[in-house]
Amino acid sequence: MNLPQPTAPEPTGAPRPIVVYATMFGATELVAEQVAAALGRELGVEVPCRDLAWLEPSALAGFDLIVLGCPTWNIGQLPSHLEARLPELAALDLAGTRLALFGTGDAVGYPDTYLDALDIVAEALLPTGAEPIGRWPTAGYAFLASRAQRGDEFLGLGVDEDNEPERTAERVAAWAAKVAAEYRARAARAALQPA
Repeated sequence: MNLPQPTAPEPTGAPRPIVVYATMFGATELVAEQVAAALGRELGVEVPCRDLAWLEPSALAGFDLIVLGCPTWNIGQLPSHLEARLPELAALDLAGTRLALFGTGDAVGYPDTYLDALDIVAEALLPTGAEPIGRWPTAGYAFLASRAQRGDEFLGLGVDEDNEPERTAERVAAWAAKVAAEYRARAARAALQPA
């Protein structure tokens, strides 16, 4: 099925963000829509939100901020359609692009693999030249282990719609503000670099 693909806005100095996601049962899609809306408010631009299952990876070219969300399925796995798409995403040249990750998971049912998919995605996409932003504190989360944990932070925002849906809106808003601030700071630094 050929669906219309998002087109990055022309470079004007304004942010060019996109939120993309993989979902299995709809939770990650709902969170992605919240992230796109919150990030749009923070950056003052409209942020497209697209399902990776229907997106050509080449459509990501021209966006300077890619926010990618995915669930951790079963015992620390990617959803099958993201696993199949990951090599295509990993083949992109994302030099100069900021990459922020968020994940959904079940910290009660799978406390020893919470948000593991974030690490799988990060390992695949960081060699593309993307610049990671948006790490998130582990404080306030109850889990045993996570491949996405680095010290006292996750590689991105963690959301547990199964057990803590009441915390999602607050976490998304705070994380979107953090991502926007880091995006602006790195964009300003990049603008000072000689061409």
